[in-house]
Amino acid sequence: MLKQVFIIIVGLMSNGGIRQANLKMLFERAKEYEKTSFKGLFNFIRFIEKLKMGNSDLSQAKIIGENENVVRIMSIHKSKGLEFPVVFLCNSSKKMNKEDLKGSLLLHKDLGFGPKYIDNIRKIECNTHALKAIRIKLRDESISEEMRILYVALTRSKEKLIITAVRKNEEKELDKKRKLLNLYKTNNNKISLNLLRAKDSYLDWIEYSLLNQELQDKKYEEIDFNIINSKEFLRDDEEEQETKKCDFSEYNDFEKLEEKLNWKYENEFLSKLPIKTTVSVLKKIENERIDFFELNNKNVGLEETIPEFLKDERITASEIGTIYHLVLQKIDFNKVNSEDDVKSFIQELVSKNFIRLEESEKISSKKIFEFINSEFAENIKKAKKIYKEKPFCLEIPAKEIFKDDNSIGNILVQGIIDMFYENSNGNLVLVDYKTDYVEHDENELINKYKKQLQLYKQALEYGTNKKVEEVYIYSLYLNKAIEC
Repeated sequence: MLKQVFIIIVGLMSNGGIRQANLKMLFERAKEYEKTSFKGLFNFIRFIEKLKMGNSDLSQAKIIGENENVVRIMSIHKSKGLEFPVVFLCNSSKKMNKEDLKGSLLLHKDLGFGPKYIDNIRKIECNTHALKAIRIKLRDESISEEMRILYVALTRSKEKLIITAVRKNEEKELDKKRKLLNLYKTNNNKISLNLLRAKDSYLDWIEYSLLNQELQDKKYEEIDFNIINSKEFLRDDEEEQETKKCDFSEYNDFEKLEEKLNWKYENEFLSKLPIKTTVSVLKKIENERIDFFELNNKNVGLEETIPEFLKDERITASEIGTIYHLVLQKIDFNKVNSEDDVKSFIQELVSKNFIRLEESEKISSKKIFEFINSEFAENIKKAKKIYKEKPFCLEIPAKEIFKDDNSIGNILVQGIIDMFYENSNGNLVLVDYKTDYVEHDENELINKYKKQLQLYKQALEYGTNKKVEEVYIYSLYLNKAIEC
């Protein structure tokens, strides 16, 4: 009695039918559980918890049976084996997905694989015969599968099948199909396979079938084909809207109008301020007085992702500088006793594909040896620890960059420190390599890279909690260490 009352109370709640069904499902699960060797409420609760933890089937109970008089929306695949009195096949004009046939490498279980031919020297690519063959085979198999799916869709109804589609210029499309059917006539009056391959929607195949019967003076009596113009059921808003006239004679305050049209957001600067930038961008701002936002729009200081076959074969001064940095990063200062050692190391980098042969020819082994053999480098060799090419990120106030007290917020600055080492005092020494051309004027380099080195020093002291005792620029062009 209490059980029946409880079921009635639950049924009066919101979504009562689903609640009652869930309780009945729980009751059935409990009955099945009692048939096992485990007994008791505690073990049953643990059993349900394990089901939940294992993501087992604890879905909501179904309150709609298979024979309920409701509308069901499902894919064609889900409808296999089912029948309904009335079936709608909607959006039959939708194009089939052929993206899988556009890949640079296609695979087939019988034909193997077909790649594109790519010539990096001539900078061309083209389809191989293997790729074309597999593409044709996969396309035919895809069409065959879609036809089987269409057959499933057309055979689900018991009484009526309604097929809908949306298309522009349907009459023009039908005339075109009639001409193609006449052009590709077959001896047995069947539709040419070439026509079916050329089309990629259910509607096209159905129309070809209907038009082929029409050309043979036959007609499917059970089929009604209707073209409905959208104007027949869409309201013409233009006719129903009332025409409103506006009198602008009163609005003649042109100064106020100009003020509104030329209005500018007072915090426009903040809306363009990036979250992150690079040391290279800040150096451009400091030294060349170039607009910050113009630099960011051009991605100055960020690596450009240009394909190898589009890159200019000429090696730029910036790229030469990068190569020097790579050599100095990889080379062991303590293993270099002569210029030949430097040459051998550069050839080793070429053999390991770190640099290209033409790039290695731009490197002066003499300059590198003079640096490693200098008194300045001797201090580096004696260091407790040496760090090379260390990236960093540093958050700094925007007003420090733009020298404007109204600039609020912080900017994340990223960069890479060429080298720093720990001296005998336990403090740090910062070294930055430069390959710039200078006319024997040390101050030119100091002024140019002052801001950059300040950021490096600030980042090191913040990240290591150690004092940067000395800061140097080593000019490979001057073969000289310059203290900043």
